Amino acid sequence: MKKKKIALIVGGTGQLGITLSKILIKKNISTIITSRDPTKNNYINEYGVLLRKLNIYNKKEIRKILYDLKPNFIFYFASQSSPKKSFKKRGETMASNFLGCKNFLDIINLEHQKCKFINAASSEMYGKINGKITINTPKIPVNPYGKSKVKSFDLTSLYRSKYKLKTYNAVIFNTDSFYRNKNFLIPKICIAAINAKKFDMKTTFGNIKISREWNWADEQMEYLYKFIQKKPQDFILSNGKNYKISEMMNFAFNYLKIDYKKYILSNEKFSQKNEIIEKKSNFKNCLKRNRIKRTSTVFGKKLTIKLINFILNNKKFYNLQN
Repeated sequence: MKKKKIALIVGGTGQLGITLSKILIKKNISTIITSRDPTKNNYINEYGVLLRKLNIYNKKEIRKILYDLKPNFIFYFASQSSPKKSFKKRGETMASNFLGCKNFLDIINLEHQKCKFINAASSEMYGKINGKITINTPKIPVNPYGKSKVKSFDLTSLYRSKYKLKTYNAVIFNTDSFYRNKNFLIPKICIAAINAKKFDMKTTFGNIKISREWNWADEQMEYLYKFIQKKPQDFILSNGKNYKISEMMNFAFNYLKIDYKKYILSNEKFSQKNEIIEKKSNFKNCLKRNRIKRTSTVFGKKLTIKLINFILNNKKFYNLQN
């Protein structure tokens, strides 16, 4: 009988880890998620994924879990993932994004582990760019989060070229899901629309002219899996569907038949330092050279509607009053 493949998702209690683990389990891949505190999650236990406590700064713990599991895939998702918070949490941001990644790569190399290592990189690496971002666009980050991601990206690439490890960098553009932290922008917009409709409540935001490609996590992780079936490389994960924050607000509030302009307040303190106004990807190049075709169905209006309906059906997770 063919041995069942094993995947280890490091720092997998966030939205990407949860979404990816569900996909892997459907593909009959045994999946283990690690976290420094596996108990702090509302969703994972619903579908039987295994949880393990792991300190990404402790090489002895890393060595043991790799020796015990001998995973075929290691996804490195451990991260302080907020660019805005990275200005106040510089040490934690650099350590989680770079040092933990380095510890895994060191041990994989020293122990001759036969696995694929996938690092979650970020579009924040590129900074303020005119035109569309390609995988080879110069990286000039404008925040500590982006800087830490550049270091882990370069290290992951180095271990591929120098030690011939099977490493990948997935450059992930803005992504949302049912599991996205409610303090991030798109869930905040959807909650604001619900509060406006139910309680006539106003919500404060920063610059709503900012434009991004808003992706759906299920699609992002499905295509991540397609890419890692190809040769080790760096690639972009995005859908090319670009919208301003104001447009996403309009989609969400219109769905509930209200005018967002009556319920949105503006305050600069809610804006991110060195905020990038527009960010676009040339995602098609990576697809083309790998002979992968991408069809995205959840973006823009549909994304906000899916999230609003989920929030309304799961009020306890969002502290909605009724």
